[in-house]
Amino acid sequence: MSRIVALVVVGVLGLVGVAQATQLSSKPYPIRPPHPTHPGHPPKPKPKSCAARSEGYNASGTLVSATLTPAAGHNRYSGTIVVAVVRANHRAGTSNQSFTLTDARVVFHHGVDRTAPAAGSRVRVHGKITELPKGCSTSGFTPAVTVRDVDIRTARSATP
Repeated sequence: MSRIVALVVVGVLGLVGVAQATQLSSKPYPIRPPHPTHPGHPPKPKPKSCAARSEGYNASGTLVSATLTPAAGHNRYSGTIVVAVVRANHRAGTSNQSFTLTDARVVFHHGVDRTAPAAGSRVRVHGKITELPKGCSTSGFTPAVTVRDVDIRTARSATP
């Protein structure tokens, strides 16, 4: 008999606990606004800056002409080179481009004359270019290329 009474008491206590839990869960909690960095919260729009920025520049093509004078330092030259650019990044032009070198590193590969490189030699130009962000007006803006180094290789021989 005492076992039955104990089971009834445990059952009643269990029902009372469940009733209190449901009563507590139905209690309204204060609603707080979401945190500004919460993933579901949209970020605040930032004003778009149309200031020119410097990006890496790589171009390759064939040499049209070069007037280079040695500068201070190993493999450093100043002057101008004109390259028929075939491939370039950052929306740069792919026609005859004139580059001004100021103490830039120039590598003359095997078979290239240092005093007068031959026209038609393969050229790679590396440096920086100023560009505007996408969506900004480009009226009155011309990108400026600052050459850091140039690689000049001999022209490829024509294969039959």
